[in-house]
Amino acid sequence: MNFVRVSGTIGLTSLWISFSSFFLSLILYIISFFLPNWIVYTSVPIKIGLWQLCDTEILNYDRCADWNARTYPTNITNTAFFGPPDFIRISQSLEIVAFVFYVIAAALLLTGLTQKSMGLLFFAASISMFITVVFTSSTIGLFAVQGKFSHIGYLSSAWWIALVALCISLVTAISLFILSFYIQPLNINNTNDKNTTHEKMLYSLPPYSSDVYLTQQ
Repeated sequence: MNFVRVSGTIGLTSLWISFSSFFLSLILYIISFFLPNWIVYTSVPIKIGLWQLCDTEILNYDRCADWNARTYPTNITNTAFFGPPDFIRISQSLEIVAFVFYVIAAALLLTGLTQKSMGLLFFAASISMFITVVFTSSTIGLFAVQGKFSHIGYLSSAWWIALVALCISLVTAISLFILSFYIQPLNINNTNDKNTTHEKMLYSLPPYSSDVYLTQQ
């Protein structure tokens, strides 16, 4: 299996930053997106996330339900929300698009690392990551602005984890863009090795060297 070849210290550093930051941001995204505490309300004992809302009236006993459920777990949640708000539906759509481009970036990065040493693959992966950053930042901003419109609350840990993941994704996109200019095609080294070997075989023992001439005399 052929692996990617990079030139220079900048290329090698960009490669390691891209690889490590990509998987770190992916882990943080998964953690944040499935946690139900993006916003914790203080006016009502409820916390919400992208996919769930929870009744927190009883300490250490959260009763959670999916946003798309017909009824929510308690009277408190049913009274506060008659269904998923518009910003929740929009956020879910934005995150699905962001995840699709994240998967595209992962496929391009994996292909570039293991199969094709082509700068274009890493450039395309950086574009996909930039698109992911745009859609994810829209979700984070939408929660910050619209999430506290109907009830008083504060942005909780899952929102901040998503923000950290967003910053790391931006680093990934920039490092992939830089890396795309430092990729070496695989066939260059192979061609140089063949030419070097051919030259050594052709000129290792010149037929008209002085040693041969002296031996014949």
